[in-house]
Amino acid sequence: MPRPTRRAVLAGLGAGAAAIPFDRWLAERAWAGPARVRYEATSPQGQQMVTKYATAVQKMMQTAEGKPCSWTFQWYTHWTKGSTTKAAELTRIYPQATPDKALAQDMWDTCQAHGPGEDENMFLPWHRMFVFYFEDIIRTVLNDAAFTLPYWNYSAAATRAMPAPFRASGSPLFRTSRNAGPNGGQGIPTNQVALTALQQASYGPQGAAQGFCATLDFGLHGNVHVWVGNSQGMGQIPWAAYDPIFWMHHCNIDRLWASWNKGGRANPTGAWLQQGFTFADAQCAKVTAKVGDVDDIAKLNYSYDRLEPVPAIREPVRPAAAVVHLATPAAAGPSIALGAGPVRVALQPAGGAGAAAPRLSTRLAALPAGRSLYLVLENAMADAQPGVVYDVYLDLPQGAAATPASPYFAGTINFFAAAHPMGAAAGAMPARTFSLDVTGMAKGLAARGQLTGTPSVTIVPAGQPDAAARPVIGAVRLVEQ
Repeated sequence: MPRPTRRAVLAGLGAGAAAIPFDRWLAERAWAGPARVRYEATSPQGQQMVTKYATAVQKMMQTAEGKPCSWTFQWYTHWTKGSTTKAAELTRIYPQATPDKALAQDMWDTCQAHGPGEDENMFLPWHRMFVFYFEDIIRTVLNDAAFTLPYWNYSAAATRAMPAPFRASGSPLFRTSRNAGPNGGQGIPTNQVALTALQQASYGPQGAAQGFCATLDFGLHGNVHVWVGNSQGMGQIPWAAYDPIFWMHHCNIDRLWASWNKGGRANPTGAWLQQGFTFADAQCAKVTAKVGDVDDIAKLNYSYDRLEPVPAIREPVRPAAAVVHLATPAAAGPSIALGAGPVRVALQPAGGAGAAAPRLSTRLAALPAGRSLYLVLENAMADAQPGVVYDVYLDLPQGAAATPASPYFAGTINFFAAAHPMGAAAGAMPARTFSLDVTGMAKGLAARGQLTGTPSVTIVPAGQPDAAARPVIGAVRLVEQ
């Protein structure tokens, strides 16, 4: 019996019909043809793609916002803009019940890992699907089967600045809802885009080791959002996908996941592979895909012009042997409030002020091979997005300069998804935990005699935070694992 054509499939499956299973959809699409390559945005091929992308963005922004292939519909798939609600926008855009309204009901506000009660391990596969279908829509908008989304490689020294076409006033790629630095051609600070996530041995958390997915999401990913956008741009979940640079950012996040896999790191199995999500394709048809459909980019017929090298795993992770060495003193209260200036927290032996414990430098000297020291900042929450990242230092001396070039610098954290997307009145988000591997820097401090007997942690905002944010850290621990 002959296989039905794509035209026949779509004739029976519109936006309001049952969703097309992914394997059937892929078989009917031209995607079954030659593999495509995604290019770095400033490369010769990437510049051509950026020019095509600008044309597509303009066309999508001129498309009626209720159509699944419009800019607004795609933006709202990530999250509805913060000045309203999903329910209100559904009523405004679709006064009557339509197949497109039903699809919007299923798709909008479905960004994974950045809403209440969501699974962090779905952050990478959901965004891969989102970018994949968006790219397919652009090919149809342009009538260009060869188009691929370029990526912004902000971790490379030569390309830390936002690509020039995105900074050109009057371009469809330009947005005023960005901070001055990105639109002015300033490169993102090196410490905010460090590729430390690639050092993770596991996809999900293993004891104090945060795992690749959360380390990438909570760190580099969130840092870029906060650095680029203001409160009505990339810096806020509900507004982020309105900015065309969002897609270049998430194309790069996807590339880093592909790099991590290429380096020999394994994704989860079991139930993780069965989780499904709903999107719209270029013909505005409803399509479902499972994580198992997209866990390897080879299944999707695309690759990247360059992947990042992945460090070799030193030793197997041993989460069961994790030991807490130092903790916040009781005097610090139930949480540590971060403000407009540096906040310094003195640490004490985990057993209490009177506990007998060797100096941290002594413990570091005796640290067995395969074990690491983690600085863990637990239960991070905020009422709103502070609008800045925070630099963290281990045992920074009083009066010493707080700069990422300092030997006391431990890492950078952000509160990008620590506040509810619709504001504090809408409820609280699950508290986040940041885990910074400080083994190498702590050993360096100890070797130079720069670690005190009772270390401290200093948290410094990289700029002026929003006073309404009121970010807090629940506890700070040094963990040997």
